[in-house]
Amino acid sequence: MAVLFRVIRSEPRLRLGDAEARALAPLVTRWLQRGCGEAELAHALLPGLPRPMHSPAAILRDRLQRKLPPERPAAQPPPAPYAECGRCHDPVPRPGICRACAGLGTRTVAVGTGATATSGGVARARAALRARLGPPAAATT
Repeated sequence: MAVLFRVIRSEPRLRLGDAEARALAPLVTRWLQRGCGEAELAHALLPGLPRPMHSPAAILRDRLQRKLPPERPAAQPPPAPYAECGRCHDPVPRPGICRACAGLGTRTVAVGTGATATSGGVARARAALRARLGPPAAATT
């Protein structure tokens, strides 16, 4: 009932009594259970109201029933970011052991190869760190 009263507060033609609001409360509850907030309720109930308003409760009941949004599908939990090999702890696409540990192939090392593993790559990494962090502090003995 409180949500309904907050939503219709800005429209003076939608004055309801407690009994009318109590009768409409289950419909408002259905909206809230479907993930709608006060803004969605206001957007569904307030625009385009007729000029001579004879029964505010009937208009609100009609709109709450007719414009009820569909149920949202249940959110599925996100998949695990990765699984680890049971022996070497390398990342694998599914739980179990990797191909190398199963004897089906050789281990492919993708990290630390190429320019990043050469002395030139190491020098570039150190230079980037020095530029970002500044010169090292003088050692005190």
